[in-house]
Amino acid sequence: MLKLDSEIQFLKGVGSKRAQALAKLGIKTAGDVLTFFPVQYQDRTKIISIRDAYKCPQSCIFGKIGKTYERRLSKGLCLLDIEVFDDTSMAYARFFRKKNPYFNIDVFAIIKKTFELGAFAYIYGDVKMETGETLIIVNDYEVVKNRNDKPLLFNKIISVYPATKGLNQKFIRETVKTVLESFCEVYPDISSLIPNFNSIPKLNSSLAIQKIHYPNTLEDAENARRAFALQEFFVLESAILLSRNSVKKNPKIQKYEIQKTLLTAFKNNLEFEFTKDQKKAINDIFSDMQSIYPMNRMLMGDVGSGKTVVALSAVLLVIENGYQAMIVAPTEILAEQHYLTISNILAGLNVEVVLATSTTLKKKNEREKILAGFESGDIKLAIGTHSLIENRIKFKNLSLIVVDEQHRFGVMQKFAALDKAQSPDILMMTATPIPRALAMTVYGEMDMTTITHLPPGRTSVKTYSSSEPLAYTSTIEELKKGNQAYIVYPLIDESDKLTLKSAVQESEKLSQTWFKEFKVGLLHGKMKPLEKNEIMQKFKNKEFNVLISTTVIEVGIDVPDATVMIIQHAERFGLPALHQLRGRVGRSSKQSYVYLIANSKSENACKRLSIIASTNDGFKIAEEDLKMRGPGELMGTVQHGFPEFKAGDLIKDTDIIEFTKSYAAKIIEEDPTLSKNENVVLKRLIHKHFSNKTKLVNVG
Repeated sequence: MLKLDSEIQFLKGVGSKRAQALAKLGIKTAGDVLTFFPVQYQDRTKIISIRDAYKCPQSCIFGKIGKTYERRLSKGLCLLDIEVFDDTSMAYARFFRKKNPYFNIDVFAIIKKTFELGAFAYIYGDVKMETGETLIIVNDYEVVKNRNDKPLLFNKIISVYPATKGLNQKFIRETVKTVLESFCEVYPDISSLIPNFNSIPKLNSSLAIQKIHYPNTLEDAENARRAFALQEFFVLESAILLSRNSVKKNPKIQKYEIQKTLLTAFKNNLEFEFTKDQKKAINDIFSDMQSIYPMNRMLMGDVGSGKTVVALSAVLLVIENGYQAMIVAPTEILAEQHYLTISNILAGLNVEVVLATSTTLKKKNEREKILAGFESGDIKLAIGTHSLIENRIKFKNLSLIVVDEQHRFGVMQKFAALDKAQSPDILMMTATPIPRALAMTVYGEMDMTTITHLPPGRTSVKTYSSSEPLAYTSTIEELKKGNQAYIVYPLIDESDKLTLKSAVQESEKLSQTWFKEFKVGLLHGKMKPLEKNEIMQKFKNKEFNVLISTTVIEVGIDVPDATVMIIQHAERFGLPALHQLRGRVGRSSKQSYVYLIANSKSENACKRLSIIASTNDGFKIAEEDLKMRGPGELMGTVQHGFPEFKAGDLIKDTDIIEFTKSYAAKIIEEDPTLSKNENVVLKRLIHKHFSNKTKLVNVG
């Protein structure tokens, strides 16, 4: 007897070949079919008269079938027009088919047989006018013999599902129908645990699933989706709270006292005062670190907001209490920048800082010295890349792990970092602002601190879509004032496949034309780390006026006199990348500018450039990015270990997330192990979705 977890191939009408195609859509069991929800709906409840059909881009019409007309458009493409009449007018229902010119096969044979002269047809499709005639490009159709015969797929809301090669909508709909009839009633339900919320109807999971697949109205579909989302988010928030509680069952060994030996000297070394946000962040972090439980905090701050000095305060608290700390960065250039910046800030404090990357660990003598320093505890602060989490590296008493640009690390890399210490304090940092709803979900198990204000004296960067001559002319004016400029390209070298300008070729060209009176440098990812560092140092020392680069400068580079950035082929960059790149200028009190040069005029590209030009607010940009790309891509569900939401929507359902988070807290507080009878199904669902992900929930 088939069950919810039975393999889909054993379902009648599926078989092994179709099961492979279904697996590409994430359907492996019968239960997966139940929550394989429509990606959209077609409203076929309203039949439009043919005379008025042109008023709607997509319409349903109904009429009597007339003559057919067939013609070849090209060597491999044919079209078929079929007359359809109603009481108001006539339209042509149009079909396209590919045809092999070497085989005499009638590609329209089935359609012509179905569209019997004198019968009646329901047509759904895209309507357009052509030489005064109404055309409807057929998306779906149904033919009935008599005018009053009831259709199966019209006069109702029709679900449209994601599809793949070998699976059409008809097969998917039939499979959904079969599974719904057999298994829907046994789908786990926790609706009784959740009180009424807003205007969401109280639906058990079985009824919600049925209404999502077969709604009577579009409003029914949305209400059912929200009802099912309530359960999805409730399971997630409960799992996060259970995981958080399990961490608190294991007190940490380390104890810290604020001695102010290193911290005071560090503060005196700084050339600025901490902002209000930075002070709050430091207080939050110190409070966590002095707790008996390990810190698990996310520090979010826009580019240039001063996260590094906040993290460094935590590092010095650790070191002055006799422990070691580690700062992990995703790239060598960012690790090197952290090393140089931190070494300068800590100058004279007698703190040994070591850079550990694949380059610095390459030489045997240097490697052995570094590894011995870690193991003996003499090296108090290790800064590096993923090389720091290799098995060969061991620490004497590591107690703080700082992960910068944490979204660039895979979960398994984070696990490896955590295994370097016993109950370490964890500080994740990101300069990629995350919208509130997404943050509550992805980092719900973490305490969060956000730095929203830039350090005093910084000015907002002005961003413009620009032509190339105007951008270069404006840049030259800035260079004459003694300022510097970046010019960023998406490619290192010319490409045969892509007609894009590249950094190497353009650096040669621009140094001989527009910027022949200035010194031009070149930086890209194929260079060796030492070479990259040398070029950046020369740029910082003003040995170059212009630095032509790829996105290798996206993070970690701080040149106060750089006041201009030109981004070539800006349409090729996503919103987060554009915002990160922009963060390389505006690092001082000088007014800075970004010029976006784009070749594509596509609607999507223009929208992105318009957003980036209209605001410097990273959180607003992240919200817009979430709307444009969808939550799945931005969230990175695989990396963070969360199940894909079947009905929940991180954009639409912020209110549900907040509600389920607060109500789940009440349930877990009353029943910390979910051992009560009424919580058994909830516990089972958590185990199903998170049994192999409990660690993932803890590392973000």
